[in-house]
Amino acid sequence: MHAVDDEKTRNFLDQDGEGKAFIRVLRLKKLQERLGVGRSTVYDWMNPCSPRYNPTFPRPIKLSLGARGAIGWIESDIRLWIDSRVVAGAAVLRASQK
Repeated sequence: MHAVDDEKTRNFLDQDGEGKAFIRVLRLKKLQERLGVGRSTVYDWMNPCSPRYNPTFPRPIKLSLGARGAIGWIESDIRLWIDSRVVAGAAVLRASQK
């Protein structure tokens, strides 16, 4: 067994750190909890016809074959999107303080 020092790498490895890659999928309820927003906000962010449309918001993946089947969001995509929002917010704050 080897030690994993890099946190990003550790997030993609199993608990033993042995290199079995996995992808965690967030269903809508967990996504809402993670982001602190409601269901309608999530769907507005994904809807190009909505005034609240956000083209940077990660697209969900299909988890089943049906036309109205289950969907989920890849956790690492959501984490990166949140990080990008933090960076963008900090840039706006710095610009407004000048």
